[in-house]
Amino acid sequence: MTAFDVDFYRRLLECSPEGVVLVDAQSPERPVVYVNPGFESLTGYSSADLIGKNLRLLQADDREQDARHRLREALAKGESCRVLLRNYRKDGTVFWNEMAVLPLRDGEGRITHFAGHHRDAGERLRIDPKLSREAAMSGTPQPTAVAVRDDRLTGLFTLPYLEELLKRDWAMAKRDGRSIAVFAIDVDALDLYNATFGRAAGDSAIRRVSHCVSGCLRRAGDVTARIDGGSLMAFAPGLSTEQAMHIGQMMAERVRELRIHHPRSGVLRYVSVSVGVSAAVPGAKDEPAMLIEKSQRHLKLAKQSGRNQAA
Repeated sequence: MTAFDVDFYRRLLECSPEGVVLVDAQSPERPVVYVNPGFESLTGYSSADLIGKNLRLLQADDREQDARHRLREALAKGESCRVLLRNYRKDGTVFWNEMAVLPLRDGEGRITHFAGHHRDAGERLRIDPKLSREAAMSGTPQPTAVAVRDDRLTGLFTLPYLEELLKRDWAMAKRDGRSIAVFAIDVDALDLYNATFGRAAGDSAIRRVSHCVSGCLRRAGDVTARIDGGSLMAFAPGLSTEQAMHIGQMMAERVRELRIHHPRSGVLRYVSVSVGVSAAVPGAKDEPAMLIEKSQRHLKLAKQSGRNQAA
């Protein structure tokens, strides 16, 4: 490859709107050796912050995610994979990182690097491919982003649809001076459950837990959604912090009562959930994302405090 080719490909990467990362596959720590400006913009970290580091720093202390287990398995086998991870920008804000990871081989077939393509999954999750195809065939103008309503695995709503409903209820709560509560729920040690019983059993457990959690919020205005894996989110208008905390604790208790056997839980011998709870009366300049991020921080606190609880 000539110097011109190298410079051309570098400029091509630097123009990419997606975040692109190269990591050293031959080092056990898999340190970053290159990031493009798109990745710096996505995460808030500069190239100098990341070179020589492992990208696990984007997960902060939020390590208990099923997608991490799938990613580790793929890297160990030298395979490509696509996962969705909860990550944290340099300023601490949460985002859903959709990453596609590919192994790069030298002339002798040895894996020398892994290339990662990263983007914020928020916009992707809002586009319904079926609706987009129908619009293209009919020629009917459609909005560029359409919230997909139903999660295929659980039958709950999807996160984008929940966010659309939350925006509506947030505006009404702001107008009426009412509180609104947000819950971030995550199945504890789901990666170990899947490793023990297999993906199909894990999906079955997710469905049972999802229906149990949504059953704790039965009012017409209450909304529950699945984000990815065993991660759920819900909101309920009109709840105070104390009332919301009571419901969060009830969610954890009801899931324990399902008695789904989990011998590698590390908490108890059954599947459990951790719940992050936040509630507030929206101020004039407040946005729903603030309450969502607060619930995610409280979920992280519940995990750090021993899991199987609300915080």
